[in-house]
Amino acid sequence: MSFHKLFNNIDPRELFIDGILSVQKLDQYIFKQLSLIFVFFLFVFTLVFWINRAIDLFDRLISDGHSSSILFQFALLSLPSITTFVFPLACFATVIFVTNRLKNDSELVILQSAGLSSWRMIKPYFIFGFLCMLILGFFTTFVVPKAAKMLHEKQLELDSSVSARLLKEGKFIHPLKGVTFYIKGIENDGTLLNVFLHDRRNKDEFITYTATRAFLARDENKTFLYMENGLIQTIGNSNKDLSTTEFKSVAIDLSDAIEKRENNSAYLSHVSTWLLIKNRQQVAVATETSQGSIGLELHNRFHRPMFCLVAAILGFSCLLIGNYNRFEFGKQIALALSIIVLIKITESYTIKLFLQNFLLWPLIYLPSLVGVISSILFLNISASKYRLKQRVHL
Repeated sequence: MSFHKLFNNIDPRELFIDGILSVQKLDQYIFKQLSLIFVFFLFVFTLVFWINRAIDLFDRLISDGHSSSILFQFALLSLPSITTFVFPLACFATVIFVTNRLKNDSELVILQSAGLSSWRMIKPYFIFGFLCMLILGFFTTFVVPKAAKMLHEKQLELDSSVSARLLKEGKFIHPLKGVTFYIKGIENDGTLLNVFLHDRRNKDEFITYTATRAFLARDENKTFLYMENGLIQTIGNSNKDLSTTEFKSVAIDLSDAIEKRENNSAYLSHVSTWLLIKNRQQVAVATETSQGSIGLELHNRFHRPMFCLVAAILGFSCLLIGNYNRFEFGKQIALALSIIVLIKITESYTIKLFLQNFLLWPLIYLPSLVGVISSILFLNISASKYRLKQRVHL
């Protein structure tokens, strides 16, 4: 639904006869367009980033013998961290798209002809950016640290998983140097069929175990492979003699092959925001990091969401300074992208300065300030250009 259909193509100056109500309808109309397009861009960008990460997870997890359900869990837990990149990008793309369409349909001309200033027209954009900032702020301060911690714990669990590291049908694997393991098939109850184990760790003799059936079992902190109805072949390296022994049941200790990986180290990205604020000394001891790194992690969780607001008002103000020509928006978009590049460069330098002296924490927010100042400058330019046109026409 276009702007003209919304107000039945009436004279734009008549929109303000009813006062504030009509202005509120304008805000609602623009905000609705921003929200709908934002959902689209958010879905597209998230899908792109998520598929890229899911492919990497697929190659790593499936090749290690994990099921597709494990892959889905990992991909789902990686979604919150993607929001920190996707939200500002989707905000900027949304504002550029909607503002560009409003200009192409001459709807911004109608609004300014009706007496709306650049500062008044930015209101729905500001509200949109502010709401996106709050949503992303919730993710960066609460959801992302929790998801990152769960993802790390899940990874440690899988690294020590017996089934993931040994139970791979139809593949020769090497759980330890000098050890080759093979399983032809696995039944639903966990029984291993046609098992082959070749041990070359002892330089004096090589031992090969073959069995028709086997199964894994845990005993306290040890893991055993129980093999049934098989044969043990031993070859001496010195005399090259081969000896064979049939067995009905034999147990092999695989604790060395299933070396459980425990990592009690804490990471800053896993620490809750409240703990970063409340007790930095405790966090420094647990994570073995400096006060500067802790402060950087904390302030980044509050600063990253601000890019949503900056992207919203910067994209609108940049397009507003251009002429109302359907084919001359590339310069304004390029200008907005240049400001974003400048913001990212400023961010890298402020981070370096902050890590050298953590008392300079206000510098962390300097990139956002650059974006806000640029937006104010562009809004003033567009307002001045419009006032100049009005005087010329008068």
